[in-house]
Amino acid sequence: MAKRNQINLTFDDSEMNNINEYCRVHGMTPQGLFKAGAQRLIQEDILERKADLMTLKSWKEVCEGNSEPIDDLLKMIEEDS
Repeated sequence: MAKRNQINLTFDDSEMNNINEYCRVHGMTPQGLFKAGAQRLIQEDILERKADLMTLKSWKEVCEGNSEPIDDLLKMIEEDS
């Protein structure tokens, strides 16, 4: 069985009431809520980093002359519309 890790969090009363109410309405535990939220944040960060890397790669290709800016393509699309 995989090792399980524990993290302790501290909330004030209003924060805890909000968490408990959300979990009650959605039928989940606070642990499930935080685990799902953390996983979503991590996935969003990974996708954002990939997009940033693709943008940097595209800029590098344009600067090296390997690619052309899409201004002409956008103009042609606008003319076709």
